[in-house]
Amino acid sequence: MLLSQSLKSLLDKLFFAGILLLGMQLPNFVMQYQQNLAARYDESQKQIRPYQQLANRFYAGDIGQLLTAHRHNGVAAIRAEAGILAASIERNDYLHRQLNALQNKPLHRQILRLATDLDFEIAEQVMANYAATIPLNAEALSAGLTLALAFNIAVHLLISALRRIVRIMLTA
Repeated sequence: MLLSQSLKSLLDKLFFAGILLLGMQLPNFVMQYQQNLAARYDESQKQIRPYQQLANRFYAGDIGQLLTAHRHNGVAAIRAEAGILAASIERNDYLHRQLNALQNKPLHRQILRLATDLDFEIAEQVMANYAATIPLNAEALSAGLTLALAFNIAVHLLISALRRIVRIMLTA
């Protein structure tokens, strides 16, 4: 019995420590995700800049009017280019919204935003190039402890509920 209790206690501590270390990665992941997003947005800006310059020159800066002119052009290749331009504008707007939703926000709001509206393509690329660190700053420790405590409480509540269910089933 004592060995069983010791093993449970050790597993509980290892689980807590593992989740703590995982949680401490959150600020670094958020930062790398935001940097990746910013790089994509900058690249997107470069792609549409020549079109914006044309819109500035011929359509008082309205890129939507330039897009409409492409769509209604008599040359099939230019009409086809309208789809490419529209997709580029849409992607640029999407990246701009995503970046604005993360910039200059507290860490807990950034994490909540990513938890509810994560771009999986960007997240996969960030994870593929992710360099795990063990930062010893207030944000990382706070995120790690919060996550570890939440998971620890959730696991203990789940185990307690399962024990009650098993007890009820055995006595019935």
